[in-house]
Amino acid sequence: MIRVNLLPPEILEKRKAERRLAYMVAALVLVSLVLAGVWVFAFTRANAKQRDLEAKQQELQQVTAQAASLEIFEVQQAELARRRSVAQLALDARQNWAKLFDEISLVLPSDMWVSVLQATAESKLQIDGFSVDATDTPDYGHKTVAKLLVRLAELEQLADVWLSNSVKTEVEDQPALQFTVTAGVVKAASTATGTAGAGGR
Repeated sequence: MIRVNLLPPEILEKRKAERRLAYMVAALVLVSLVLAGVWVFAFTRANAKQRDLEAKQQELQQVTAQAASLEIFEVQQAELARRRSVAQLALDARQNWAKLFDEISLVLPSDMWVSVLQATAESKLQIDGFSVDATDTPDYGHKTVAKLLVRLAELEQLADVWLSNSVKTEVEDQPALQFTVTAGVVKAASTATGTAGAGGR
């Protein structure tokens, strides 16, 4: 069977043009829909990123505020550490005078006595005293003073022990030797009380 189109050629051409136009419109609508979908997706994702950014910024502000509130404690801790350091330096430089005087009393020979025991701020020590002397025993008092000097020189808190004066005299009509001993005072290497060697002297 043969189909015969009796429509004029111009009508056929017009219909073809209309169909082409419909295809173009459909393609344009499809492209517009795709572009609209891409835009909506990008816009939604951008909004989500913006919300995340705002949340992070808010969290950062909170953390910064907390850090600022804790900064005062860091400053106080640093000040406390500085004060402890100063106090420790002061304690390290402090002289244990009670221990030193106790050690001196332990090493003092039994046949002498001290009349003046003086310490100065310049870490100097002066000992004035008397040693029992005897007219029938030559240099008896000087030997006692020499024994004292040796014992003082062995004390770790004393240095440069020196006999600055030694003269014969009498105390209550008894022969004696008046002496003056000076020494420099240094900080002991250990704060432990060590007088084990003094008892046997």
